[in-house]
Amino acid sequence: MAISSEKMADMGELEFRELADNAPVMIWRSRTDKLCDWFNKPWQDYSGKTQGQLYGYGWAEDVHPEDYDRCVATYVTAFDAREPFTMPYRLRRHDGVYRWFLDNGAPFYREGVFAGYFGSCIDITEQRDLEEHQRVLLAELNHRVKNNLQLILSFLQLSKMGASSDEAKELLQSAMTRVQGVGIMQDELYKSAGGVVELSEYLASLARSTIAIENSGQSTLVAEAQFIEVPHELASNLGLIVNELITNAIKHSGAEAGRIHLRVQRLGVQEMEITVADNGRGFSQESLQAIAKPGNMRGSGLINALARKCNAALSRENDKGAVVKIRLPVA
Repeated sequence: MAISSEKMADMGELEFRELADNAPVMIWRSRTDKLCDWFNKPWQDYSGKTQGQLYGYGWAEDVHPEDYDRCVATYVTAFDAREPFTMPYRLRRHDGVYRWFLDNGAPFYREGVFAGYFGSCIDITEQRDLEEHQRVLLAELNHRVKNNLQLILSFLQLSKMGASSDEAKELLQSAMTRVQGVGIMQDELYKSAGGVVELSEYLASLARSTIAIENSGQSTLVAEAQFIEVPHELASNLGLIVNELITNAIKHSGAEAGRIHLRVQRLGVQEMEITVADNGRGFSQESLQAIAKPGNMRGSGLINALARKCNAALSRENDKGAVVKIRLPVA
């Protein structure tokens, strides 16, 4: 006996509801007028409400007050644009407890005609709690590092005040400058989430902070930077190099150096180049020869050592001021 198309449709609807009601996620559906008209059993069990109570915007009554406006705005904006959306929000359980959910919604069509939205919610409370715990630990670690650096600076300042020779005072001042540079770098790296750092914002911000400390922002930074992501360790070493180069540009380029140029750019797919240039008096022949000497432990020697650690090729030249280029491979 042939089965009618209406019967087939009823069987398909029954199988869908059976599948949805036994799914390990909370599923919802809305009509073309944005009103939700169906929720699976896990959603009803979680909320302790019936389909009728959840109907329309009844489900939104359980959204945390702090998340409500953002949640509804995201839903309405995506709906009007017929675009998928993903949003986290807190949803009240039947016992009054709020838990975090990640809601993913997407439009669906029947015979090419827009028919509404389907969505699913996954409980991400444990993940959010872990992320918050890690954030607190990271903030505490950053606070301790900054305190330790400040303590080191105080010791160095006291040693400089008690130093008898100009050479000792100069060495202690250089040490203080580098410790301040490490503090600036620490602040910038702390802002970066995950295991990678985006160089264009990181290095430009670091350079501005260094200029502000070294000469009260009297020099002007011109930054041209492309979007490049690198691991934290590489970003840390590059930050130390740029800090040292900016400090040197301010210290050695002369009073006429009012502009420092930072450029970060890709050279093809697997290589990048960082350029720090100023409009000062440039490198003298004697300074270039001193930089090239083995065992140089001054700022230029530190830059050379850090460049080798980054597998970078480093060059220095004069072009209307001092120009330093660091070329290195990048994934």
